[in-house]
Amino acid sequence: MLSGMFRESDNLVAKRRKQIDTLKIFNANVFEVKDDSEYRVEFNSGSNKLSLLVVLGPKFPLENPILKIVPNVQHPWVSESGEITGAPGLLNFTVHSDLGRVVQAIVRELELRPPPVLGGTGSPPSSQRVEIGGPMSPNNYGYSGTPPGVAGFPSYRPPPLVVGQSQPAGNPNKHVSLAFPELNNLTVSELELLNSNNDSLDEFVDSLPVMKGIDRVMEEWITRNEEVAKETLSKEGQLEELRAAVGEKLETACQLKARHETLSLEYQRLADRYSPQSIREHVKRAAMKSDEESEHIAEQFLNGDMDLDTFLSAYTQKRMLSYCRKTKEEKLSHQLQELQRAGF
Repeated sequence: MLSGMFRESDNLVAKRRKQIDTLKIFNANVFEVKDDSEYRVEFNSGSNKLSLLVVLGPKFPLENPILKIVPNVQHPWVSESGEITGAPGLLNFTVHSDLGRVVQAIVRELELRPPPVLGGTGSPPSSQRVEIGGPMSPNNYGYSGTPPGVAGFPSYRPPPLVVGQSQPAGNPNKHVSLAFPELNNLTVSELELLNSNNDSLDEFVDSLPVMKGIDRVMEEWITRNEEVAKETLSKEGQLEELRAAVGEKLETACQLKARHETLSLEYQRLADRYSPQSIREHVKRAAMKSDEESEHIAEQFLNGDMDLDTFLSAYTQKRMLSYCRKTKEEKLSHQLQELQRAGF
């Protein structure tokens, strides 16, 4: 029992060391504050320099690590005390998770979408205007659930910004359009007409240079498609000829295949018939047949159905044929045995 407890303790220490190694592998600027229990990861979030404190309890990795951001920021993942509580990787943390990847995901979130630092040090630049939507809260700050394509990670957007708009000196309430500069020269009544009359709007859109360019490109592609279609139709006769030629060759191939199968069966039949083993069997049966015929001749002589001269001539001929066939059969059997021992 004691040995099992020591092995379990050693295994837990090894897993803890592995988690700390992943923290150093997947993140830069990792500093050890307290040996094997507290670490600091420094990074830049926009114009602010932040630190992520990683505190490992005595039961880690069986228990979740404690992550805290310094200075505190306004973010859906961060509590009022600065502790990271809403990060998906931290919420789903198990002994099989990678501490380094969890911290890396949090750092990347704060690097890609810098949140404001509480206390006024992280206010947005003056060149950007923040839309006022009431007190700061996760919904007002842009937290809207799961973004497309990143299952399980809540999205985080900074406050909406109005960038790249200027106001004419004579009319501070008029906005200037950068995407459609043609709108800047229209009066209010003309804009209202476009907004209320679809025909006028369509006519105005068709007069835009970008739409004229699109129409020109579409006409070029239509012309090109027509040329390709005519070229394709001109090759229809050649295609039919090739299709007919392929059909003839396919029919010829089918006939050759049928003949090949017939010849293959005939070859197999002849191969079986004239194989050494088959020849040996035929010679053996022929020798047995000669023996039977010689015995039949002897019985006829003994019964008085055959004279002596005829018996001697017929009997001698059959016996000699039988001995000759037996000799050939024995010699062929010997040769086949030698070939079999040689591995053929």
